Amino acid sequence: MRVLRQGLTSGLVGVIGIGMLVACGDAEVATPPNNLNNGGSAGTENTGGTLNGGTGGIIDTDGGGAGGTAGDAGTDPCVGVDCGSEQHCVANGTTSTCEPNTCEQLACSGNTVCIETTEGAHCEEKCSDHVQCLPAEYCDFSTGKCELDNCTPGESRCQGNALVECTQIGDEEVTKYSCDSPNPYYTSTCTDDGAGQAKCPCEDDWDCPANTVCEVDGCTGTGVAPTCTLPPVAFSSVPPVNEIQWGGVGIGNTSAVGSPFATSAQVVLTPLVANLDDDNADGKIDERDFPEIIFMTFPNSTYTSNGTLRAIHGGGVNKGKDYFANCGSTTWLEGDAIGVACGSATMLDPTSVPAVGDLDYDGVPEIVALTQSDGIRIFDNQGRTLSTSANQNFNGANPGVTIANLDNEGFAELIIGRDVYTLEHDGSGVLQVLDHFEGSGDVGTNGQGPVSCVANIAGDSYQEIVAGTTAYRFPKKPAGATKRADCSGSETDPDEVAWCAGQLPTLWDATGSNGFCAIADVWGASGLASEPPSPAFPLDGKPEVVLIRSGNVDVIDGATGTRIISQSFGSGSAGGPPNIDDFDGDGFPEVGTAGSTAYVLTDFQPATAACPAWGSTNSPSASETRTPPSSSCMQDSDCGDTAQFGCNTTTNECVCLHNGWRRATQDDSSQVTGSSVFDFNGDGAAEVVYNDECYFRVYDGLNGSELAKFASESRTRIEYPIVADADNDGNAEIIFGTSNESGFCNGADRMASEYNNGLEMWGDSNDLWVSARRIWNQHAYHVTNVTEGGSIPRFEPESWKPYNGRLYNTYRSNPRSFGVAPNLVVQAIQITSPGAACGQLNDQIEITVQISNIGDLRVGPGVTVAFYGDWGGGTTPPLSDGAGQPLTTTITGSLEPGDVIFLTVSYNAANDTPGVLPNDVLVRVDDLDVERECHEDDNELTQPVNAGSQLADLRIQLDVPAKNCPMVDVPTTVFNDGSLAASNVVVRYYAGDPSAGGTVIHELTRSGPIPAGGSDSFTATIPNFPKNANILIYGVVDPDNVIQECNDGNNRDDADERVRCGSIN
Repeated sequence: MRVLRQGLTSGLVGVIGIGMLVACGDAEVATPPNNLNNGGSAGTENTGGTLNGGTGGIIDTDGGGAGGTAGDAGTDPCVGVDCGSEQHCVANGTTSTCEPNTCEQLACSGNTVCIETTEGAHCEEKCSDHVQCLPAEYCDFSTGKCELDNCTPGESRCQGNALVECTQIGDEEVTKYSCDSPNPYYTSTCTDDGAGQAKCPCEDDWDCPANTVCEVDGCTGTGVAPTCTLPPVAFSSVPPVNEIQWGGVGIGNTSAVGSPFATSAQVVLTPLVANLDDDNADGKIDERDFPEIIFMTFPNSTYTSNGTLRAIHGGGVNKGKDYFANCGSTTWLEGDAIGVACGSATMLDPTSVPAVGDLDYDGVPEIVALTQSDGIRIFDNQGRTLSTSANQNFNGANPGVTIANLDNEGFAELIIGRDVYTLEHDGSGVLQVLDHFEGSGDVGTNGQGPVSCVANIAGDSYQEIVAGTTAYRFPKKPAGATKRADCSGSETDPDEVAWCAGQLPTLWDATGSNGFCAIADVWGASGLASEPPSPAFPLDGKPEVVLIRSGNVDVIDGATGTRIISQSFGSGSAGGPPNIDDFDGDGFPEVGTAGSTAYVLTDFQPATAACPAWGSTNSPSASETRTPPSSSCMQDSDCGDTAQFGCNTTTNECVCLHNGWRRATQDDSSQVTGSSVFDFNGDGAAEVVYNDECYFRVYDGLNGSELAKFASESRTRIEYPIVADADNDGNAEIIFGTSNESGFCNGADRMASEYNNGLEMWGDSNDLWVSARRIWNQHAYHVTNVTEGGSIPRFEPESWKPYNGRLYNTYRSNPRSFGVAPNLVVQAIQITSPGAACGQLNDQIEITVQISNIGDLRVGPGVTVAFYGDWGGGTTPPLSDGAGQPLTTTITGSLEPGDVIFLTVSYNAANDTPGVLPNDVLVRVDDLDVERECHEDDNELTQPVNAGSQLADLRIQLDVPAKNCPMVDVPTTVFNDGSLAASNVVVRYYAGDPSAGGTVIHELTRSGPIPAGGSDSFTATIPNFPKNANILIYGVVDPDNVIQECNDGNNRDDADERVRCGSIN
């Protein structure tokens, strides 16, 4: 029997049979085909004789015969000859030779198959699973033979622009998908690194083939529809719970105790989410790190001045803790002493809305905030001030910053109302404001603001600026000019003249004035008010501008400025920024906004008898009676009258086309507070999250019923809650600011003990909410304006267009994720004793487990892995740790689909009453059943506790690296703690944690052999070390699991100190 394919193999997705530890058994014995157990009497020349199969197998090709009587019996020269399992002994007179077996001679039968080797052949039990084969083999089910891999499992290459990948069992190469990008502004050309890894480059998901995602800079996924899915769960069964409470709790506790500048803890602005630091130490700040939450605070009631910029960690081991805080000229960074004093520089406007993004495309995000004197201040990713502009005039209170690349080149621009600011590096490389451009029409206010929207509404590949009822163009500059000071004054082209004068030409100026904007495709091709979107009048793939203006909802043709419709939403004379999404699941967008007395959903489809208009009902639970067909559906026509009804294809339920509603709220202060929307449970209809002066609420998008409500006071400005995956756990969270200094909520139901100040994050304790993007970077957020890694697209894809089945036709909402789920499995278990050689156990053991996420959605940190023992008593109680508590460990990082991690725990037999090791160990991942997985019955694996076989056991140790830029030297020692020597040992070096997206930067092979109990010390020189990146180097020995080991959990180490080429930090 051959040794089974086994071991902890990173990259394998199926269950790996570490549990089946099989020692090398006796050699196979081949039965002679002529069944000669007794030869005849020996004839002359010793040609006959007795042949009994020995340990190596002996086959007599003569067969003997009736011996003559004249000669002596003689001695058989094959007696005692061991030819091994692949050969047989052939007598040749007084000598013998070992000849190879042939399959014809062996005539294997039953459940055996003939295996031919370079030495000969032998019979072997047929394989029925790939794990029964050696690591470099796969099982050919048609023959039952283990065959050599035809390719290296997991390796990929380019074939034209198609990505070809070797299957995980190594039997064949398959074409996964073509790299052709659906985004017309981005060319994805298949890229091969020449070392077995190819990828389709991307900036974000919209550049990738269907059923894949953009992870950092390459498309990943199967290219086929997800198989790990779950049906929607009613929101009422998954109410939100608090995950982060930063600031004061209750009106009597207004300071953020334990935080820098603690008395500044009131928050009245839209928080932001973005990755600011490199958590996995790979030298990159991207979506494989834990995001931060960015916001501003003020003390007492100074809501227009004295602002402090802050960031806290959204996830990871420091979840909810301060990352940085900037107060005036003082920046506090985590690790600094808390008791620092605020600096004397001009403070920030704490209720203006900052923005975050990589402005200069260096891979590191910057933050832009506005001072209380209308200056533009740019901060680095650690909250340190880079530059502050001269004071400006933004034409309104608490404006919001928008970031976009208007001219598709160079650095991004900053847009504030009708003003545009270009950026440059000064002589020292510091980012600062360069030039100012201004329009002459609307500024984009609605009582407060301004906030402007940026999109390619003219269809010319450039982006335009919408501020209120005016749309502006960014003019084209003269050839060779990089700043306005380069202009000669002799320009005649109208665009060049405008650019040199710092003017924004007007694209169109619609009737009316100002308002808060959103841009999406909300109307059909006719542009007639009498033909709102419906199955009869589908959306036309072109943008409209939606304005909330003086108590009205306006829809304006994006290309021409023609007003299509204007109607009052009946809640005061102002109104908050509009949200656009499919609130009711009918496949068409609606518009939500908050006024002074109610939150209102405007549905443009006409009301009918079965789907009546909303009356005067404002109660939180009562609804208008609407009666769509109760039958299930697959398409709109299944619901009958398509003028009234449509099909929610996610839930397969018929819904009314008209589902407008309104619910009473209180916002007597600003009357322009915003909201955001998200389909938390993946049922095709978005929920609304909103905070007025007294309460935080979640509304059902279909009928406006209150799904959640709790006390949350705010003085209200233009802020709104946001929805993002702020802790990188694969599930959405709600983040919002709170303040309790105003006393605006002073009714009889005032609950002072519950009115907190600061910032809160709420999520679902059972992880049943669907996933969301890990970023929300500005007030005018609309998905395609920023990549998930924080970069600003030089060519922004139009958010209202589909991209390989992806739909982003929303505004102030994150894209939908319908029911994809993770699937955690324990793939393998290894048991060893520290200090003992492989093949030996004592009372102290280490249990190493391999856990993988084989689902279609990432899992966040905090998942519990538990260990149980079976002593043969019919039960499997938890193993105990040294303190007598159940033995568990916790996954501390996020697991993306396909990720594999190793966890090791120690156990002593004395910890439990039997005082001996159990017969079996059972390991269960997600022991507390917190994660909602597509398969809940594959979370555990059992392993017999036995000494196993004598094998190698490789362990690596990295010492402090030495700089020699562009090279870095890494002192390395590979130990062999096992029982067998190891040769041709591969050592691979990574920038960052390889289990969290670290990238390969070097590889070498040590020929050895490294003897059992020995070691091999050397210095690895990494050439062309990545520049300008603070990297923690990891080393992995035997990364492809070529060498069979008794413990694969100790095969990696990090270098302890991060390296930045040029210095060690």
